[in-house]
Amino acid sequence: MSPRLKRGEPEQVERLQALSQAFRPAAPIDRQSLFSGRTRQLGDLFGVADQAGQHAVVYGERGVGKTSLVSVAAEVLGAAGVLTARTTCDRSDDYESVWKKALGEVQFTVTKPGVGFAGETRDVRVAASSLLADDATPHDVRRGLQAIAGGRRVAIFVDEFDRLAGADDRLLFADTIKTLSDELPDATVVLVGVADDVEQLIAEHQSIERALVQIHMPRMSSDELAQVVTGGIERARLTIARDAVDTIARLAQGLPHYAHLLGQLSARNALEDLRTNVRLGDVEDAVAEAIEKTQQTVRETYRRATEENGDALYSKIVLACALAESDEYGFFTVADVRLPDVDASSYLEALAEPSHGSLLQRRGEARPRYRFVNPLLQPYVLMRGLAEGDVAPEALRR
Repeated sequence: MSPRLKRGEPEQVERLQALSQAFRPAAPIDRQSLFSGRTRQLGDLFGVADQAGQHAVVYGERGVGKTSLVSVAAEVLGAAGVLTARTTCDRSDDYESVWKKALGEVQFTVTKPGVGFAGETRDVRVAASSLLADDATPHDVRRGLQAIAGGRRVAIFVDEFDRLAGADDRLLFADTIKTLSDELPDATVVLVGVADDVEQLIAEHQSIERALVQIHMPRMSSDELAQVVTGGIERARLTIARDAVDTIARLAQGLPHYAHLLGQLSARNALEDLRTNVRLGDVEDAVAEAIEKTQQTVRETYRRATEENGDALYSKIVLACALAESDEYGFFTVADVRLPDVDASSYLEALAEPSHGSLLQRRGEARPRYRFVNPLLQPYVLMRGLAEGDVAPEALRR
């Protein structure tokens, strides 16, 4: 039997602290002990690191957990003796700056001579980025990695690769992968970015296809999201009702951010009520708070799409889009948007236009498919529907 909770007593405070550690809605997961699901993708990354001359591209929608995946992979590989480094691209980066940032994460020892004839030599730790001269080439990178490897395997993770805008810079990365595959097979490069396919991320990908493993990160399954929620709840020594877990998994729409956010807020509601069991009512209360915590850009996009056109039906159309069955890339068709006695086609076309905030992305002409431009919008719309009584929890748990 769990101890009786008292407000402000250590038992309640310790569980609140455990929730903050178990659920990370605002940051990627960077510890294996907190990571849930994604076993196939994680296994693929480990397989790449173990194969000589192999490299990887991890791609998928924004918000599906790509950064968490490579963070955990780097942690596990590092613990196994692989020399690892991670960096993140930004709009100011080029080929050289990305590699200098990546190698700047690695320290190695050089021996420097002493002063004068009798001076003793000394070992100094320096950043591996010092090995790269200005205007670094793929061969310079290969020599730098070779110098720091010392016979060990090396794995370099480059996140948000889609933000590297220059086509020439991306071509240089393709050349680097080709060079490393041929001349330094114990080095692995993992590129990570927002894309629907590898062609959107890296130039000349076909020329390095034999050396490049493509790892698609779809949205998380309901079972994986349930694992995220129940795992976090159990770390705080709480329990959660099955209908509460199912509702969170459906609301999250495959995105771990909302599973972490709603799991954390729901459990806090239970602890505030001095209970150790999380109920469906706690989830419903958490939804209202989560709506307020949603990014301003998401709320503003929704407002423009549903309130600035003078047609009250747009809010119902957007909700129907959020409820529509979609493929692994988040796309749905007009037929998937089920609203009685309404032809949704013209509304979906309008929602893909800038005048309606470009809420949807359209692909194809004859039989167009649509998806939310910002994946975080879909859970937000569902939460609003639940909070405003337009969607029943039972409908979310289908």
